[in-house]
Amino acid sequence: MVIDQQPRSYPFEVFQGELPDELLDMVERQPVSRVVLPDGRAAWLVLGFAQVQVVLSDARFVRGVPAEEPVGESAGCPVTGRTRELSMNGADHTSLRRLASRAFTARRIESYRPRVQQIADELVEAMAAAGPGADLISGFVAPLPALVIYEVLGVPASDRGRFDEWIAEINSITAYGNPDSVRAAAELREYLAGRLEVKRAEPGDDLISAWLAEQRTATLTDEEIIGLCLGVLIGGREINSISAGMRALFQHPLQMAMLRDDPSLLPGAVEEILRFTSVSSMFLVQTALADVELGGELIRAGDAVMALPWAANRHGEFFADPGVFDITRAHNPHLTFGHGPHFCLGAALGRLELEIAVGTLLRRFPGLGSGVPIDELPWRQERINCGIREFPLTW
Repeated sequence: MVIDQQPRSYPFEVFQGELPDELLDMVERQPVSRVVLPDGRAAWLVLGFAQVQVVLSDARFVRGVPAEEPVGESAGCPVTGRTRELSMNGADHTSLRRLASRAFTARRIESYRPRVQQIADELVEAMAAAGPGADLISGFVAPLPALVIYEVLGVPASDRGRFDEWIAEINSITAYGNPDSVRAAAELREYLAGRLEVKRAEPGDDLISAWLAEQRTATLTDEEIIGLCLGVLIGGREINSISAGMRALFQHPLQMAMLRDDPSLLPGAVEEILRFTSVSSMFLVQTALADVELGGELIRAGDAVMALPWAANRHGEFFADPGVFDITRAHNPHLTFGHGPHFCLGAALGRLELEIAVGTLLRRFPGLGSGVPIDELPWRQERINCGIREFPLTW
């Protein structure tokens, strides 16, 4: 099915908490269409739920691009360009993922709950001491995931300031092709190589130690462990789900009151926050290895393909009233953490953080409110992440 002969330029516009109307309209009307990337190359944009599932799980689509140089948001990335797990496919990816996932057991993730709760409690008490007007982003949303990841990886407190600087440089809007960003990535990798040696001599209850333990019985190289650490550092510090979740709750005060009065609704609220608010202008380009008919279009072998899970999360065929935020939603098979062989290894940790973050804020501040109208919240725009820049609170 070809509706528009002239390919659109993608991204359509900067996303600021909402999917562009044009994109929402295309999810069901045109789930697969041709677009032009910022570098002028053509690609297929996949938005429909079933079609996104196929691209993310079918072996005929692989991570990477059909060219010597990367395309789109992966172009020139100083970290992900060298993080092997992000671009692996097939048997190699399956083997590495199996080894990596042994450290992400449900028991291990749940064992972090008391420490994550302690970190959240300490942060909200500091906000309470600062008084109304405290910034949710700098006071809670940004430090919580960072501190949790440092705990999970076993990064000592004395080194965390350097990590913050490295990640900020890598995430900056000028990171791609920027010598400072390349330098920061190299320094971060060098530091992680050193941490492997420290943990090899003195193992602890952290992911690095768990992955090093796998080396005794399986082929897991130091470079692969460093790549896994980078994936955890970059993905695990993503802060938008917490701030966007609170934004959505402020926009739906009755549901916020329901959640405050009945904490048993938290797990469902977490899933709905992940489905409804996970909006990004970032995209990952994949390649078709064979001709594939998808959504009424014929994708040729070698074509570049982009699947957008956050758009698929608004597909009315799979979600009742997809544009409605509903923390009591019974059926919520969202694709926010991906699908198939590349499903996010850190999904359970992300859910745990979000549940504790939202629950702690509502419990500690019963009269929590936004210090400015929700539609006036300022946004930041980075190449890897974008989100709310400042979020003043009242209580």
